Amino acid sequence: MVACSDKSPSGQINAMQKRVDAVERQVETLYNQDFSFLVGEYQALDTTVARKKDIRQEMELLQAYLQQFEDQRVVLLENTKYSRKQLSDLKDDVENNVYDEQTTSKYIQDEERELHMMEAQIKYFQEKFDAQKKVVKQLRKE
Repeated sequence: MVACSDKSPSGQINAMQKRVDAVERQVETLYNQDFSFLVGEYQALDTTVARKKDIRQEMELLQAYLQQFEDQRVVLLENTKYSRKQLSDLKDDVENNVYDEQTTSKYIQDEERELHMMEAQIKYFQEKFDAQKKVVKQLRKE
């Protein structure tokens, strides 16, 4: 029973695997909801408000965030695949006592660092998209 507690290496790896799954779901949610919504809004603004008013700066910024996410989405999904494999392999190695405690701990820390970076990227894009939704809403009112 100790082997599966959250403090054990196997427990830590299980928790990290769930976080990788969450990152993957969040990437897809951002893409299917926020990104798709903002692409539609960009197109709508481009054919309406942008023809009557100079909103070039706002449009360029929105386009930059959309392009950045579109590029990073592929990278993030590849990173989740890679992390999932690394964590699965590490879990097998831990269960087979391949590494000593110090080496296992180092590998867990390495994977934790990668996972944290992916989570930070998701947070970054969510914040940027939320801010852009407000800008779009304001531009639609004008």
